[in-house]
Amino acid sequence: MTTGTDTYRRELVQALRLRDVAPERIGDIVAEVESHVAETGEDPREAFGPARDYAASVTQPRSRGSWVSFRALIVLSAVCGWLISRGVFGLVRGEPLHGLPAGVVLGIGWLLWVPPVLAQARRNAPVPDPRTGRRLTPGRARVVLVMTVFLAALMALTWLLALLTV
Repeated sequence: MTTGTDTYRRELVQALRLRDVAPERIGDIVAEVESHVAETGEDPREAFGPARDYAASVTQPRSRGSWVSFRALIVLSAVCGWLISRGVFGLVRGEPLHGLPAGVVLGIGWLLWVPPVLAQARRNAPVPDPRTGRRLTPGRARVVLVMTVFLAALMALTWLLALLTV
């Protein structure tokens, strides 16, 4: 597998996930692309075009409901980040937010982080390779870990910023 094919595979998996394609179907599509590339030696971009365009050509149009839920997750994540940053600043400065103790605000922010994490874990189910049965993508635990580490790092950065501005 060449670097170009690996990159194309990652782009294709991402494009198919954005179109809400089932993991098993993603595995089939990727296997077809890789088989064609292995047999012909062609570059996948030359044979199939850009990954996003190819994903659109082999799948049904995305339903409107998925965009609504995606936007809701973005808004919920933004509210979560805002609450966590306000909670951190409140803890450092000893200020409540609308009468709520800073620790409670921080806890609410972390609780609101759970739905986006679960949604992304569900959305990023491992893609099986139909030829070998092995995974083409990392599992759900990695998604949860990366998102949680990101939020903890963001919280630590906010804490540092709050300390510097006191």
